[in-house]
Amino acid sequence: MWKLVIADDEARIRRGLKNIIPWKEWNIEVVGEAEDGLSALEMATDLQPDMLFVDINMPFMDGLELVAKLKEQIMDCIIIIITGHDEFSYAQKSIKLNVFDYLLKPVVKGELEEVVGKAIDRLRKNQEFEERNNWTENQVKRHSMSLRDSFLRNWIQGSKTEEEVIENLKHFTIKLPKSTWMMAYRIVDNIDLGKTSRVWDKGLLEFSARNIIEETLAALPFKLVFSDGSGLIIVVIENNDQLRDIQMMGQVKERIESLLEKLVISSQKKLIESVIEFKGIYSELVANVNKQSQISPIVALAKKYIDQQYHQPRLSLKIVANEVKISPTYLSKQLKKELGLSFIDYLSEVRIKKAAMLMNDPSAMIYEVAEKVGYNSQHYFSNAFKKVTGSSPLHYRKGNRI
Repeated sequence: MWKLVIADDEARIRRGLKNIIPWKEWNIEVVGEAEDGLSALEMATDLQPDMLFVDINMPFMDGLELVAKLKEQIMDCIIIIITGHDEFSYAQKSIKLNVFDYLLKPVVKGELEEVVGKAIDRLRKNQEFEERNNWTENQVKRHSMSLRDSFLRNWIQGSKTEEEVIENLKHFTIKLPKSTWMMAYRIVDNIDLGKTSRVWDKGLLEFSARNIIEETLAALPFKLVFSDGSGLIIVVIENNDQLRDIQMMGQVKERIESLLEKLVISSQKKLIESVIEFKGIYSELVANVNKQSQISPIVALAKKYIDQQYHQPRLSLKIVANEVKISPTYLSKQLKKELGLSFIDYLSEVRIKKAAMLMNDPSAMIYEVAEKVGYNSQHYFSNAFKKVTGSSPLHYRKGNRI
């Protein structure tokens, strides 16, 4: 509905204007009444009405001063002056203020209806014009985003020279940080994580995942989210804190899986400064994601469960097999066949990789890290850590890394 505010210092005039015609039938709602100019200014600024009836003679601020201030401060509002015969010449000054029309007191119903009808026509035309402008603006934005995404795809796939990349980054006002992470996400549409199977259009699935990523990373000062054209969603963020960034990547994956109920395969890599490095990093991510995509649904679900529950000290092959509803013997065989690792070796690899990240925090004690990744014994943790990394936790922390 259109919003109307009535400003007049006489209560009977306000009451008369409010009741003279059935406003709701005109799709108009009287949202406020003011008895002086200052109150009318405050009310109009707050309520942003589409239409305003203004008396010329009001306390504190007369009608013409009110109109002038409204034209400065607010918006496209249809203003109709209400005036007496003895103020007619004075009211003509309102024409200079681009007032829509004026009515003489006492207000005649027919004349009011005629003026209000013209005002509604104007409001509708303004609305249509704004909608057309918004549509055009949205089309331009969509086209610009499409061009941007096309450039980003060409860039990471290596079909742009360094000079072209730098020029396009400036054109699309992309200020690349000195150090970044690149991540790749693939939604596996044939592996369901929910209780029921959900069939998605691939384009809609990818679009939904991109929106989830954008929303999850909304607070970051820098991010690029785009599709590579072959089923991967690529994300580039500024590298600030390694542990925090990797945790955020995990949150993105978990949120997509939670909302879309589909398995997500991901990979990430730290970048350095040169824009030419993006192609090599992208190729590594694609290879890694493709390798993960080749595993069977059963192993993919078992792997996901281990990746999530690695911190449980009692996590066992039997527990994981029960979760994915196959026998422990068959799962053990498939893990070795598809991942090249036994259950224990894969679990150790996951735990130690998580531990290595946690140890980047100098305040974290080694025994605390061990407990967080599922080891009750620091001695056993140290042996597992050395087996995976080639270095003890203490030497690893000091920088003696292999």
